[in-house]
Amino acid sequence: MTDKIEKNPSKLMHIAFIYEEMKRTLYLRRHEEYHYHWLEVNDQGIEILTDVKASNVEEAIRLARRKWGLKGFRTLNCGFRYSLPERDEHGINALYHQMAASYAASNGIYFDEEVGHNCIVHNASLEARAMADLLEG
Repeated sequence: MTDKIEKNPSKLMHIAFIYEEMKRTLYLRRHEEYHYHWLEVNDQGIEILTDVKASNVEEAIRLARRKWGLKGFRTLNCGFRYSLPERDEHGINALYHQMAASYAASNGIYFDEEVGHNCIVHNASLEARAMADLLEG
């Protein structure tokens, strides 16, 4: 299944990379509630639908690791998400859309609809910040 999607109105949830001969970029998008698809971005910036899909983000990442694990699959390090007002001591790995929302807010605090709390993201990698600048700009 390789449908091309040039302008994608669906929400970008997370980003990953595959390292074969060259670095390839993958986007995890939410097309509808409970419907997540990985798309491969080609050299022209066109997103091509892959056959990896799931009903939630965690399952989509697990299936992607299973499919592309031997090809050097890794997700973008988007830092750690902390829930407010009582911050978790350690935080959990943030997804791209959570990092983007936090870094776009003037004080870093955003309301996460999935968890129903205000949250903040810290320690996103320079690669993730550069990717956010590239996608937002």
